[in-house]
Amino acid sequence: MSRRQRFGFTKWFAVILSGCILFLNLHQAGWAQYPTKPITVVVGYGAGGSTDITARVISEAASKILGQPIVVVNKPGGGSGLALGFLKKEEPNGYTIGTFGGGGIISQKMRRVNYDLSKDFTFIMGYGDYQVGVVAQKDAPWKTFVELVEYAKANPGKLKYSTTGTGSSHHMMMEALAKQQGIQWTHIPYKGGHEATVALLGRHVDFEASTTEWKPYVDNGTFRLLTTYSPRRNPKYPEVPTMLDLGYNLFLRSAIGLLGPKGIPGPVVEKLDLAFKQAMGNLEFKKTMDRFDMEIIYYRPEELEKETNKQLEFFANIINQLGLRED
Repeated sequence: MSRRQRFGFTKWFAVILSGCILFLNLHQAGWAQYPTKPITVVVGYGAGGSTDITARVISEAASKILGQPIVVVNKPGGGSGLALGFLKKEEPNGYTIGTFGGGGIISQKMRRVNYDLSKDFTFIMGYGDYQVGVVAQKDAPWKTFVELVEYAKANPGKLKYSTTGTGSSHHMMMEALAKQQGIQWTHIPYKGGHEATVALLGRHVDFEASTTEWKPYVDNGTFRLLTTYSPRRNPKYPEVPTMLDLGYNLFLRSAIGLLGPKGIPGPVVEKLDLAFKQAMGNLEFKKTMDRFDMEIIYYRPEELEKETNKQLEFFANIINQLGLRED
């Protein structure tokens, strides 16, 4: 290559490099204006449950920080797997994001789905942990969870229980316990915690295993909280034993957070992370989380991703042990 050719090549390379830098700067500047229109948050459960209501309250607080409306849309089904499959296909521009928890993780390990949580999403932040437990009518023939287990053993196939859906973390825990204790009972899935609680109120099922949509009915004496399956006792009900306390060697920790399609630009993730983190300090949000006994915990994007990968492994082991993989 002659000196003139080398000079020409260097000149064109410099022009191309300058163009790329300019493009990146303009691109970053464009995202610096985000958001310029309303944002949609997709919730994978029905309206009225803890996931739905807490998402609406924190989104309302975050919208004031971001200066744009945030619209919450419910897409229940498949333990939130339907919503995650929808979300994966959206444009990665930060204008369509969604909530997720244990149900979406389990769905991926339990059946064939059109998403992979470890590959197809951008993690934004987490804002809490679910509290979970088993409740029955106050006048049920069992007064403790041990009595419920013994009744179920003595009456195979007689008991029915409600959860937030097939493949939900609550379904997994009850079936893991059934296998461990030699129990036969019938799972009745619903689209969300509110519906699962209504089913118990109407005595269509014998007990409910879910997040704390049942709390008002425990507090007013309609339901009895028999056990929780969080790693530690619910501070609102310190007298109620966990499954670990009862010797069943089962527990569940389930974070609730926000994610979006793979490829959301870093500046957008940072804005969303910061806005929703600030929204966690909103008084109405704190009251709502307290209403459902949900612990307020902030997860940075990388922490939420790490916790999700741990849960993927945890539930994969349970599903394999129970032989519940559907395909």
